Amino acid sequence: MGAPLELAWVEDHGRACVRISGGDSNGAITEYLAMATSELARTLPVFATELVDDDAGRRVPAVLANQLQATAGEYHADDDGITFVPRFPFLAGRSYSVLVGGLGAGTALSIELPAAAGGPTTTVASVHPSDGSVPRNLLRCYVGFSAPMSEGDAARCVHLVDASGDVIAGALLEMDPELWDPDRRRLTVLLDPGRIKRGLAPHREAGYPLQEGERFALVVDGGMRDARGHPLAEGARRDYDVGPDVRRRVDPKDWQVTSPRTGTRMPLVVGFDRSLDRALLDHCLAVVRGDSGVVRGTIGVRSGERTWTFVPDAPWAGVDHHLVVDPILEDVCGNSVRRVFDRELADREQDPVTSTVVTREFRPV
Repeated sequence: MGAPLELAWVEDHGRACVRISGGDSNGAITEYLAMATSELARTLPVFATELVDDDAGRRVPAVLANQLQATAGEYHADDDGITFVPRFPFLAGRSYSVLVGGLGAGTALSIELPAAAGGPTTTVASVHPSDGSVPRNLLRCYVGFSAPMSEGDAARCVHLVDASGDVIAGALLEMDPELWDPDRRRLTVLLDPGRIKRGLAPHREAGYPLQEGERFALVVDGGMRDARGHPLAEGARRDYDVGPDVRRRVDPKDWQVTSPRTGTRMPLVVGFDRSLDRALLDHCLAVVRGDSGVVRGTIGVRSGERTWTFVPDAPWAGVDHHLVVDPILEDVCGNSVRRVFDRELADREQDPVTSTVVTREFRPV
């Protein structure tokens, strides 16, 4: 078969790609250059090394390896070799493996993408909910970072701990893939819904992850890596008290809307009856002027996600306006305008509603 295959990093439009070539012009690569793209994907799949090798460097058994999803991307062949272009960027400081011959049967060739120069600079910029008290049936948290992050560290580096500092076992739902925003600067952290929804087996067997009246903390370990492959400059911790469950729909009729003054750019202030989902607040509320459509402006969220403000680009006109609410808007427990996340089936008031949008009218004074 000739000389063995070799791996190298090359750049394509600013993105690191794996180059697969032979030891010489008549080497092993010749066999693969004649393959169709679909066959290359089966014969030369690319994985994060940690998925296909254990800590001792031994290959994962085929029965497990065949359940894995290879790195998504495209194969481009030329006269001398094959370039694998990933759909999403490879992560600095992480090793990747090409399984020559395919899953369960081939030889693993590995290569590490070097970490960028310099030391740790990325920090945890925010943790939501930002209020110090959350309901026992809390469903979702967000961790924001000051720079783009690597993927694959969340299960190892993000935990809920009790008042004694012990990790709350099984509290968080391990996600594969992890839930990142497009810029990889905000991580969504889900508590296990099966332990929150009554009647499901995880709830019956393990109960709620949180306990009313107790304290816990969301902890981000400093070893979590940014997109350059460096650890965080420091870890982070947010402490919470646990309060009663919240199981009712989000109802804009319960909000307090404070109208601004006509002819000014004073903020419209909307006070909620509970903490709402921080990410959804960025795009689920809009201000519409009756005679001219959507009003442009800048939003703000404060007071533990209980207050939403809107400052218009132009002074307020003394005409009717509407605050328009997308019914997908949720609170921190997953209850939305349309439905209760963990509803009582016998309570008809908790049946899902079919409204498309909800509005609150106001008029600058």
